Amino acid sequence: MTVTEVREDDMEAPLIDPENDSGPRRVALFVEPSPFSSVLFLHLISRCRFYMYQGVMVLVVTTHEGVPQEFYGAQLIGSRSFPCPWYQNVPLSLALSPRIISAITQFKPDIIHASSPGIMVFGALATAKLLSVPTVMSYHTHVPVYIPRYTFSWLVKPMWWWVLKFLHRAADLTLVPSAAIARHLQAEKSILSVNRIRLWNKGVDSESFHPRYHSLEMRLRLSNGEPEKPLIIHVGRIGVEKSLDFLKSVMDMLPEARIAFIGDGPYRCMVNMIELGIRSG
Repeated sequence: MTVTEVREDDMEAPLIDPENDSGPRRVALFVEPSPFSSVLFLHLISRCRFYMYQGVMVLVVTTHEGVPQEFYGAQLIGSRSFPCPWYQNVPLSLALSPRIISAITQFKPDIIHASSPGIMVFGALATAKLLSVPTVMSYHTHVPVYIPRYTFSWLVKPMWWWVLKFLHRAADLTLVPSAAIARHLQAEKSILSVNRIRLWNKGVDSESFHPRYHSLEMRLRLSNGEPEKPLIIHVGRIGVEKSLDFLKSVMDMLPEARIAFIGDGPYRCMVNMIELGIRSG
């Protein structure tokens, strides 16, 4: 995990010094949607492994009751959820029940880390304020850009910007996946102080995605029986906001390439209709 300041002239200053033992030793993670029903699963594994390596105790609050009580050394709490109105297969939860608040209070976290945007982030923020614990929010989905593709943007988009400003101005720190998103949030004044936003660089788990897992059988399946052809893979949610139809023009320029979609989502039926000679996995 790499966390750095969003500055074009200096992108190397670490937020967490691994040599400093004064860092947090108990972290409460609020994860929405549930990593056990989404592509966040491997991400959660990596984070739990990292915390274990650092000697940090972890409590994970997520959607869906009935999640395992323990996962890679982390304690898990499931919260009752409801489906997202625009994304029925995405469960949401406020996670503010007395049961959850009591468990977090007994856990005594040094910091609360919540994924944003969503519904659970409100519960995370309320719990953090109740316990006087600092809050870190990791911003994963740039909803104001996605909304025009789903609903009435003239009404919902300004509302979402208001929600984002409320949440991230209240957070002690916001982590973003790219410098471009950081600049957009700052331009919209969602975050007032530049020192309260950091770039959380993406990376590849070299253990999970190692060449030793190479499988000719899988390549045959993903390439539609032409393993010698160049193969392009999209792994993630299949939604209209991904602009996957743009791949049609890309594939027209790469007639020898093959493409495979690994994942699911409301746009899957449309992807199957795109005449690319693809396989949806």
